[in-house]
Amino acid sequence: MVACVVLAATAGVLAQARQDSSRGRFFQITAGMGVSAHADPSVVNYINQVALPPPDQKLSQFASASEFFITPELQLNDDWSVGLEYSYFLKSYTSVGGAYLWDFSYTAHMPTLLVHYLTPGDGYWLKFGGGIGYAFGDFTEHFQFTGSQEDFKTSGPSFKIEAVGNTEFDEHFWGSIGVDLRWVFAGTLNTPEVPGIAPPRLNFFSAGVKFGVTFQLWGASR
Repeated sequence: MVACVVLAATAGVLAQARQDSSRGRFFQITAGMGVSAHADPSVVNYINQVALPPPDQKLSQFASASEFFITPELQLNDDWSVGLEYSYFLKSYTSVGGAYLWDFSYTAHMPTLLVHYLTPGDGYWLKFGGGIGYAFGDFTEHFQFTGSQEDFKTSGPSFKIEAVGNTEFDEHFWGSIGVDLRWVFAGTLNTPEVPGIAPPRLNFFSAGVKFGVTFQLWGASR
């Protein structure tokens, strides 16, 4: 479903981009990966209560997480561009200790509509902006002792702000580096009721750095 939405929106962007190509406005596709400092206090508290790790092995609120993304982007005028980012976010917590070993992980599919303010230079673009999107989360519990596994889903809105720099290597190939802040409010996961333990909410914050490559299909270099 998410892939269909992204493909449909990308097709629309491509159609508009073909109309604008004669006027020198760029159409770019950027793909890459990133790493972020990530915090979801609700999930961490839930894991610490369910897995019962020793005090010195309790999970901390902040941890690293990985992300992969692809973003088609169209320049609207001299100052603004719009893009549609599809991001795949993943985080895992393994063997957290206690009497038994548990593995916990969650992923999120995050399509996001972006708007950037453009600052051009000789062989580079600086982009500042952000956008709104929707996150589709999947949380997994794996009990190593029995091999049993359960999956729980939730979804909700997301918001991000970012700054991106593109450096030109040749007419069609650019490098990309960016930093972003993201807030996701995907809501409560319907995990089994455990007395005294609140169900986790996939509501997280991340601050990340992203690296990628940009293919400029048409449009004038600046």
